[in-house]
Amino acid sequence: MTNILPLVDTGLLPADGANSDVVMAAHRVYEHLIALWAPGVIEAAHDLGVFDALGTAPARADELAEQLGTDTKATGVLLEALYAYEIVAREVADDGVVGYTLAPAMAEVLSPTGLFSLTGKIGYDRKLAWDAWRGLADAVRSGRYDASGSEQGNRISEYEYESLVTGINFWAPPIVRELGRALRELGWPTTESARMLDIGCGSGLYSHLLLQEFPGLSAVGIDVELILKIAVEQSLRLGVADRFATFDGDFTSDDLGRDFDLVLLVNIFHLQSGDSAGLLAKRVASALGDNGIVAIVDQIIDDRQGPRSTHNRFFRLFATSMLATGGGGAYTVDDYDAWLESAGLHRIALVDTPMHRVLLAKRS
Repeated sequence: MTNILPLVDTGLLPADGANSDVVMAAHRVYEHLIALWAPGVIEAAHDLGVFDALGTAPARADELAEQLGTDTKATGVLLEALYAYEIVAREVADDGVVGYTLAPAMAEVLSPTGLFSLTGKIGYDRKLAWDAWRGLADAVRSGRYDASGSEQGNRISEYEYESLVTGINFWAPPIVRELGRALRELGWPTTESARMLDIGCGSGLYSHLLLQEFPGLSAVGIDVELILKIAVEQSLRLGVADRFATFDGDFTSDDLGRDFDLVLLVNIFHLQSGDSAGLLAKRVASALGDNGIVAIVDQIIDDRQGPRSTHNRFFRLFATSMLATGGGGAYTVDDYDAWLESAGLHRIALVDTPMHRVLLAKRS
């Protein structure tokens, strides 16, 4: 699999001559500016039903236009753009007519019913992210503070989060694979049965996959009622509902329980302010059993791997997203170490996954 293909062939730019460095810089910035073409193309195809149609059967532009009620030439332009972004494949028939196909894996992530569907991400962007990014300059001018003047965490609403929660399910499988491996290397669990608390569980997929990985594990997911409905439905879909319980509550104030063998926090700390993150660490410690493990999955910056590593570059951009959408951020491993220490915990492992790091901690 390739990452996103470049759209500028910088090898053809002159390496010397008048203004060569400026021309190179302009091409680089321009390539960033036209990145908005990709969601424009994908969202248009989603709205028109292109993915549903091609997920059923391959089609030519004229066939697809007739099916969707769109203009044939314009449909062809959109399909060629999808091909340029490697969303669809194309094949030229003997008569010279181009046919388009959508691979099964791509069809699943672009279908609203797929376990790893990205349609929720599209909905979230429309409800919140697009307008939020337009206001980034204002956020930089003013910062993100509450009425008391304290730095605020992210204020995404339940309604907005409902769209996003399943749209980021695809992050889970590689994370759970590495988390499961790391837990086994640490000798966890020490008994055949174990209890897990999933704080801010979202769709519950991390719990569900861990329940599949560890047959003796049971889990409690805490979130708001609107989101827990999604988690319960998904636990039934994945066959783990008998070991997945839910708690409709506020993890910042409600009693989290005691003596859990594993406390899991996925994409929770980046929603916090620095102060609220420290308080959350203390609440996590109170819910942890004496030999329990805390697993934090988040955008954790670790400059020991190089400030411009793939992970750290993504995490720094992610922090900007948090600023744009209401607060929070991407914090450093030193920040986490300080919060953990103040809660009587200490880090025992830090594991890389494709777009996150997994930090494991236990009692000091």
